[in-house]
Amino acid sequence: MITKYDKTLNSILEANAGIITSAEAQEAGATRPAFSDYVRRHGLERASRGVYIDPDVFPDEMALLQKRFPKAAFSHESALYLHDLTDREPMPISVTVDSGYNAGPLKAQGVRIYYTKPEWYEMGLAEVETPSGAKVRAYDKERTICDLIRKRTAFDPAVFRQAIRDYVRSRDKNLARLSDYARAMNIESRVYEVMEVAL
Repeated sequence: MITKYDKTLNSILEANAGIITSAEAQEAGATRPAFSDYVRRHGLERASRGVYIDPDVFPDEMALLQKRFPKAAFSHESALYLHDLTDREPMPISVTVDSGYNAGPLKAQGVRIYYTKPEWYEMGLAEVETPSGAKVRAYDKERTICDLIRKRTAFDPAVFRQAIRDYVRSRDKNLARLSDYARAMNIESRVYEVMEVAL
C-alpha cells in the first residue's frame, strides 16, 4: 500500500543515489513505523545503524560514507577527484576531521584520515556532488589546493602537478579566497611560490 510519505521518501532516495537515513525520513515527516514499512516494502537493506540502501542501485561509496560519518569532510585526494583536479579515483578515500574527533570507526573502514585544527575545520567546507549526483561535504577547490601544498611531500609529484595546472586553468578559481586560506594556514609564501610558477 502506497502511503502519503512514499513520494517524498522516493525523492530523497533518488537524490542520495539510493541511500536514505531514518533521520532524513523523520525530517520529511514520516513516523518510525511508516519508515520501517517503507524500508520493508521497497526491499531496502540496512548498511549501518539508521542508514538504508537500495540494493538495485550501485552503491556510491562516498555518499554512503558521508551518511555514516556526517562530520567527515572529503579532502586531499578525494576532494581533488570531486573537483575534477585529478584523473585518479581516490584509493583509499581521504577525509579530514576535527583534531578532537574520535576516528576509530572511520579507521576501521580503511579510510585515510587527516586531522585539522578546530579553527580550520569549517574553512572552505562546501557541498559537492559525487559522480553519481549525491551531495556530500568536501573542501572547496581553494582549501584543497592549500591542503595539497601543505602536504606536498605526501603526494605523487604527477598528481600534484596536474592538480595545480588544472586549478589554474579552471574558470571558477578564486585566487583571493586561495590567498585568504593560505594566510589563515600560515603557508602564504609557499602558495605564492607555486602559483607564481603555474600562472
